Amino acid sequence: MGILTIKNLVFYGYHGVQDFEKELGGRFEVDIKIRYPFSRCSTEDTLNKAVDYQLVYQVVEDMVTKRKYHLIETLAEHTANALVEQFDLDEVTVILRKTKVPIDAVLDYVEVEVSRQGAAS
Repeated sequence: MGILTIKNLVFYGYHGVQDFEKELGGRFEVDIKIRYPFSRCSTEDTLNKAVDYQLVYQVVEDMVTKRKYHLIETLAEHTANALVEQFDLDEVTVILRKTKVPIDAVLDYVEVEVSRQGAAS
């Protein structure tokens, strides 16, 4: 078993409850962790049995940039579900950070994390 990590993907999206968040948008950062048996691709050293991280990137990009959600929890859940549906994996974890949040506080970001089991598990 192995873990493929794609760290700190950065996108501009229009997610939030406030009207200005939906209009102006903001920066979102995403980490993806995918668990699957590396032996299925490493034995033959071939991409066709691996999880192609270019395709993973495209799924995440579409979820963040082409859709709009009020909550980052919803965005993270839908992203995890889309990855489970499209790839043969045991488990996926989506960590999503919103760097500009409309609260009266000094902070780096707000982060949510969600994991889903895949069909391979």
